[in-house]
Amino acid sequence: MFRAVSLVPLGSVRQDVIDAIAGGIYENLELEVFFEEPAPLPEEFFDPLRGQFKADELVTYFQQQIETRSRLKLGVTEADLYAWDLNFVFGISILKQGTALISYRRLDNTFYHLPPNDRLLYERAVKEALHELGHAIGLDHCEAPCVMHYSNSVIEVDAKPARFCPDCWKRLNLLLGRQVA
Repeated sequence: MFRAVSLVPLGSVRQDVIDAIAGGIYENLELEVFFEEPAPLPEEFFDPLRGQFKADELVTYFQQQIETRSRLKLGVTEADLYAWDLNFVFGISILKQGTALISYRRLDNTFYHLPPNDRLLYERAVKEALHELGHAIGLDHCEAPCVMHYSNSVIEVDAKPARFCPDCWKRLNLLLGRQVA
């Protein structure tokens, strides 16, 4: 069972984004957050034709390379990610294995040539971190207004709440071995 989260910056990452994610995890998952040393982004997972990193291969590598002593692992990167036949992904996880990875590249307004908005970037990054950690713990996508609702665009990220619905919260606590009222 997981009692904490190890937060690992991958490549060059903004510290303010890492801090916002850590606060959101602590507030919403009620888990302690440990800051790990930054790790490099291995170039073998970079697709030069797409200008993106292969998220599915990177998260598997991340799971194997980063030891976190029974903690959930969350890698955070600014690099653009894709997986399978998708143009991009905000994040990816290994279901029920405690490992997740998010990118805030497409969560940042500047990606879309809009004015910077740090508050919005932090909110989006927290939502996607909670979403991917939810998968890493064992939750599936949810149709309710819930952070576990699938998002295919930043508009959909903005529309969902930064919290788990009552059903997902109950299941999450059961999966974490915590008492459920």
